[in-house]
Amino acid sequence: MVKDKLLENLKTALKKIGVEEEVSLEHPANSNFGDYATSIALKLAKTLKKNPLQIAQEIKKNFPKDDLVEKVEVMKPGFINFWINSNYFLDFAREVTEGKFDIPEFYLGKNKKIMIEFAHPNTHKLFHIGHLRNISIGESLVRVFEAVGSKVVRSNYQGDVGLHIAKCIWFIKYKSSEKELNEIRKKSLQEKMTYLGKAYSAGQVAYDKNEKLKKEIIEINGMIYKQRGDVLAIYEETRKWSFDYFDEIYKRVYTKFDRLYPESEFAQRGIEICKLAEKKGILKRSEGALVFVGKPYGLDTRVFINSLGYPTYEGKELALAEKEFSEFGELDKCIHVVTPEQTSFFKVTFKVEELLNEKKFKDIQYHLAYEWVKLKQGKMSSRTGNVIEAEWLIDKAKEIIIQKFKCDGKTAEIIAIAAVKYSFLKNNVFSQISFDFDESISLEGNSGPYLLYTYVRTQSVLKKSDNHLGTTWIKDGMANFEKEENELLRVFSNFQEVVYEAAKNFAPNLIANYLYDLAQKYNLFYQKHKILESDKKTRNLRLLLTKATGQVIKNGLYLLGIKTVEKM
Repeated sequence: MVKDKLLENLKTALKKIGVEEEVSLEHPANSNFGDYATSIALKLAKTLKKNPLQIAQEIKKNFPKDDLVEKVEVMKPGFINFWINSNYFLDFAREVTEGKFDIPEFYLGKNKKIMIEFAHPNTHKLFHIGHLRNISIGESLVRVFEAVGSKVVRSNYQGDVGLHIAKCIWFIKYKSSEKELNEIRKKSLQEKMTYLGKAYSAGQVAYDKNEKLKKEIIEINGMIYKQRGDVLAIYEETRKWSFDYFDEIYKRVYTKFDRLYPESEFAQRGIEICKLAEKKGILKRSEGALVFVGKPYGLDTRVFINSLGYPTYEGKELALAEKEFSEFGELDKCIHVVTPEQTSFFKVTFKVEELLNEKKFKDIQYHLAYEWVKLKQGKMSSRTGNVIEAEWLIDKAKEIIIQKFKCDGKTAEIIAIAAVKYSFLKNNVFSQISFDFDESISLEGNSGPYLLYTYVRTQSVLKKSDNHLGTTWIKDGMANFEKEENELLRVFSNFQEVVYEAAKNFAPNLIANYLYDLAQKYNLFYQKHKILESDKKTRNLRLLLTKATGQVIKNGLYLLGIKTVEKM
């Protein structure tokens, strides 16, 4: 990677002036100031007690001469700017057109194996827009980490026990007739899930407003935990509806999992581990419950087994961790993609797991606290029925796209997925966002369809040229290139750095914003310059730029979990 070579040369220059210091490189906002810049001279001014301009000049004087750097300039008050040799960018663009992407390796541990746990829907509930952001982030991170050389395990912890399910089953048992239930069984998965959503909402109302009904629901919850009673048949049937529904969504958004962990799998083992933790003095008895007293560690106190003897989410999490860290060999990192509401939960469970087995768990787990998708009326809540369902959102985007672009259903589906996913991924994962249909499907702004449109444009140009770049290449004379050609050519090599930084910072938005910048640069170039009507040498260069742009956009979109289309 060119940045690494530059850093190596900078360190050599610093050693020659008697300095060993960490140095960084940035891309100047204005390309007139070079391809890279460093402020190391400003940083060293106080230490060396010299004028930063003088230090910068000394660094420049001692900077190794090679074919990579075309020009080095010192600028006030002490910046050093570097211009990379034009031939490097031409060679890199050629490699890109051949599908060669040498992404720097980045690992989160010695064995290069990480688990990313994401999606996390609850059965008997609709898969909503929040889950859609979660699964978009998780899928992109999997692909990004694979790109930088990690082996990634995809896991998904699906809630299939708990009061929310008992409320749903209560409604079906006591408020739905067998005839009504048989009619529901004949309907589509989507209709079945809508029915379960209504059942849950009704059960929630009953639980909140009537003590007698609340006791009935708690009793059903106990039956499900203990796996006995006359509710199990309907529980198993409706749970399968949910799992089948989730599978359809996973396929629709191009996601798969190495392991689906149902919460019910960990209830009994969770109790056993909690009792072991009690023997070790990690958990304490309090009012009939088993709790972790967090104050000595600067943490919250949380319940692991409640007074009824049932494991809480915390208790089951201990069993889940045990399973995750044994089924796939030694892990170097386990990343949980979950909203910030669970920050206290993870801090406490991570600490308890560490106290149980420091060697296995200490500093290995990480809570990636992605933010909510916000609506004008606030956070979505299935309790109030104010749920923006994931499939409804995609279907609505697809419907608008068909009307706007007059494309076939298959193409519209891909564009709709791109529109929705990209609207999430272009934002920092830690930022709250509000989904906007108009913005997400725009061909003029920072959107998935805009990037797809740019990709389609590149492919259209290449098809008209028979996809033949010719054999006459320019080896020198970049100074004769047009400004738009020069800027476009120089942006391709940044892709490697961007993917590396995206992995390092859990930040798919870096890739999204890079692609948007690339698309803008290509479209400006396309508007200002003829491609196929140019002379042979210029035509070859412009076809090279076109093919490289298309290839980078396609690869970048893949890392975001987005497919491309050939026409729009």
